Amino acid sequence: MSLIPNSWYWKQLKLALTCFLCCLPIGFFFLINFYLTLVILILWSQIIIKNAYFNPITLNILYTRFSFELLLESPDLLSQFRPLGLDLFKTQLHDYSTSFHEHEKKKFQKELTYLRSFKNKKMSPDQRQSYDILEYYLNINLNRELSNEFDYHNYLINQKSGPQFDIISFIIKFHRILKLSDAEAYLIRVQRISKAFDQLIEQQIERRHRNIETPRFVLQRVIDGLEPFQKQLRDEPNKSPLIITFIDKLNDRICSKEKQNELINRLLNIIKINVIPAYERLLNILYEDLSNVKTDHGLWKLPNGDKYYKLCLEYHTTTNMSPDEIHELGKTHVERIQNEMRK
Repeated sequence: MSLIPNSWYWKQLKLALTCFLCCLPIGFFFLINFYLTLVILILWSQIIIKNAYFNPITLNILYTRFSFELLLESPDLLSQFRPLGLDLFKTQLHDYSTSFHEHEKKKFQKELTYLRSFKNKKMSPDQRQSYDILEYYLNINLNRELSNEFDYHNYLINQKSGPQFDIISFIIKFHRILKLSDAEAYLIRVQRISKAFDQLIEQQIERRHRNIETPRFVLQRVIDGLEPFQKQLRDEPNKSPLIITFIDKLNDRICSKEKQNELINRLLNIIKINVIPAYERLLNILYEDLSNVKTDHGLWKLPNGDKYYKLCLEYHTTTNMSPDEIHELGKTHVERIQNEMRK
């Protein structure tokens, strides 16, 4: 049985750990004066809470907190990297909800404010470099994907790296089953595909409201990828990678044959009750979008698309060059390479 409840994310665990650390000085009640212990408890709690939730005492604490939280708020990354051999949220999937998106936006804004409070402090060359890198990272994200103006301009559901495919791939590739609790966690994760797909639907509907239209060719290729998988789940679930992978990872050291059969039957039932309907809901939304979408695609069509295009160039090239300048630079290099090849 896991020490962390299956419903918990990092937010709940962080609160529990903060409360635990704040209570550590309570042991002094039995060793020293009551009032002195109370003062120590209050001061200690202020330090813990400040470093956990507000502007930390040192820049290194800010770096550490930001890096750890970036990892701990991503159950998929935790399952892949397993720091210290731990997979703390092995029943969870990444949160694709619009509310989590807003949480990320506020968090990055807050962390950038805290970071800049150290700007004029004395730093070593390494610290200054770390400062510049983190400031650039926070800035470029807040100006683009986490800005109020462009936070839904990207196509979350897409044919190359869309979560509608990545969720299944992640569960199959990275969910380890070394003991019975891991197998139970696998079932919960598969069940939560339904919730994740509903979050993707929520994201797609939000883009509709903002006139962010997913291109026709993207929608068609996403649908072409989802339909065969849904059909296999419905008609031949035993051939689904979700089932085959699960069976391959089970063995007699984990549990008895009888228990293995029980787990497999439960997984089949979860797929029937939770996963297949989730695919149907997502496909229905995509069918609706496909029936209404036009063919004049391009960033220029999106609200303030030209500005967003420039931000994307800055993000991918790390320069402040204009689109025309980058185009001319490309032509120059192509001509140079062609001339070298002709020699």
